[in-house]
Amino acid sequence: MVEQESIIVAIELGSSKISGIAGKMKDGTMQILAYAEDKTTDCVKRGVVYNIEKTTLSIKTIISKLEAALKMKITRTYIGLGGQSVRSVKSVVQKNMLTPTYINQAHIDLITDESHEVPYEDNELIGYFNQEFVVDTNVAADPVGIMGTNIEGKFLNVIANCRIRNNIKTSFENIGIDIADYRLSAFELANSVLTDAEKRSGTALIDFGAGTTTISVLKNNIVRQIITLPMGISNITQDLCDLQIEPSEAEQLMLTYADATADITADEENEQLKTYTTSDGRQIEVREIHRIIGARLHEILLNVENQLHNSDYADKLLGGIVITGGGANIPNIEKACTSTLKVDKVRVARKLIPPIIKNSDITTLSLESTTSCTIVSLLLSGSENCVGEEYKGPDMFRENEKVQEIEAHKEAAARLQQEEDRALEYIEQTKTQLRETILKLQQTSEAITNDESNKKLHKAAEAFIEEAHGIITDDFKQNKDLLVGKDKYKQSLREADILITKCDEEAEGLKNLLKELTKKNSFLGKVNRWIDDILKE
Repeated sequence: MVEQESIIVAIELGSSKISGIAGKMKDGTMQILAYAEDKTTDCVKRGVVYNIEKTTLSIKTIISKLEAALKMKITRTYIGLGGQSVRSVKSVVQKNMLTPTYINQAHIDLITDESHEVPYEDNELIGYFNQEFVVDTNVAADPVGIMGTNIEGKFLNVIANCRIRNNIKTSFENIGIDIADYRLSAFELANSVLTDAEKRSGTALIDFGAGTTTISVLKNNIVRQIITLPMGISNITQDLCDLQIEPSEAEQLMLTYADATADITADEENEQLKTYTTSDGRQIEVREIHRIIGARLHEILLNVENQLHNSDYADKLLGGIVITGGGANIPNIEKACTSTLKVDKVRVARKLIPPIIKNSDITTLSLESTTSCTIVSLLLSGSENCVGEEYKGPDMFRENEKVQEIEAHKEAAARLQQEEDRALEYIEQTKTQLRETILKLQQTSEAITNDESNKKLHKAAEAFIEEAHGIITDDFKQNKDLLVGKDKYKQSLREADILITKCDEEAEGLKNLLKELTKKNSFLGKVNRWIDDILKE
């Protein structure tokens, strides 16, 4: 039971970021007091700490930010365990009583302990779930008080590589923070985002993470299977890098073009009209981008389907599928799951059940996001106070500024962001217009080359040239000036510049072609060609 004045701290070690959260239970509601995150590169891979030194620095940064917000010293924290080496294995223990005996708790504890003592090479037990007991031929969830001669206990043991906890412990010892307890992230997440009906009737929770995809199967309020696939949404980004683009640009492609049900078999002629211009000026068909994203996502879902089949619960999921994690934000992911996993009920979990969380004004954490469910569920699982004396470090949250001034800064920043969003939207629309015009110019140039005397094509060419010259207006320049010098818009502006240059080149080329044909078809041109033909003969 959480004490009313206890401040709980939890840390999630994710493949894309390490995040920390602090909160206090008050009147049955968890109030979030602080949140911080730090992007990870190569220190945590698929939920496993690989680089202890970098992980230590990242955790230290997060702890410092949380302490500055709390004005309290953090002494310990709860840690979520997950990652590619976390998996569940079934265990069965039998005991013969020799004579009919009433089963008591001591018997249950004895066979439970025996199940825990099963050795796993290079792995350790990090959690377990009782499945059911069989007394002679009677199946019971709680066999205490039943008479029988033979008792069989079925368990689901959750194991992980031994170095998971060792590396995590070392990282926290380096900064003098104790670990209050370890929590199985998959279980805490399932316990927080699934409804009572879903836990009872049978549901598979799929957490689409950056480096891993975790599947948790629950039936009759019991965890029946936990599987972690060593593949996640970052694999799609890596595949896009094969197009010879940088990871940052690949991530942008994911955000722009990701669609779980993109029809890559659409009419080829129309599909080829859609192209993406890379930062170095190359043209890539959107059809190819969709193919890469769809292929990897389909592979992940096929692996999920196979694991559900192996769990023996694929046909018992009356509650359907619930999906969460960063990958749950991919457009039409529900349709893809319905099709590939062959289930009718698919729900995206964007918040915890029940909604007993209240966010303070000091944090920017969204409580209705598929990416925040795990860290908040870890916070809810804590029970012991994690802070000590008053924190005397640097104030990262401008303690000396007045509330009115902070609000004024926020409002100004919000207005500026709105202006930048509108400017970016204008730039993107202009880029689309440039792409369309470039294609018209190219197609018209090719058509005129094949049919030089077609006057209708000449008139169309003149119209397209005029259209090309009218795209870049003062409005474009003003919107561009608003975004220049800001890193997050650099790629979009660079792409716009490339498209402008390309459009000017195509317009100038078509203009020169028209001039050459006009000269060629003039009276003097015809006379010159006639003389040339005579001389050749």
